[in-house]
Amino acid sequence: MTGSIRIWFAALTRREQWLVAMGALLAASVIAVYAIILPTLAAIDRAQSEHDTAVERRGRIVATVEAARSVESPRKATQAADINLLIMQSAAEKGFDVVKSPNATPGQISIRIDQARAPALLSWLTEIENQNVVVRSVTLRSGANGTVAVDAQLQTRAQ
Repeated sequence: MTGSIRIWFAALTRREQWLVAMGALLAASVIAVYAIILPTLAAIDRAQSEHDTAVERRGRIVATVEAARSVESPRKATQAADINLLIMQSAAEKGFDVVKSPNATPGQISIRIDQARAPALLSWLTEIENQNVVVRSVTLRSGANGTVAVDAQLQTRAQ
């Protein structure tokens, strides 16, 4: 087959050989552009578009997760004057006998609890921290029957 094409091409004049060569070159370039280059570029474009969509989707997911992590439990705003009421009432609800120190500054309270179960006490301290109160210091001493004695200083959180 190639032999017959060579014979045919050799039988052409020099001008015809140039015309056939140029036609073949143009045909090969059209085939290369429309059969190879354009589909390859379209595939690359599609891949980039899908990648951009995936990156945006990941960004939305990360933002949603961060927003969910940063949501804090609602805190009750307490005034400096009512920390005494808040602590005394909350402790009474939990069954703690609280002795309050009389020489506390406004927005602070010093308390003593002679007997408390450690898990219940720590749970209560966590609850009051969620109500805009900061535990400045706490001292736990072991007591009778698995209880603890507590000295604590609490204050309202600065807004």
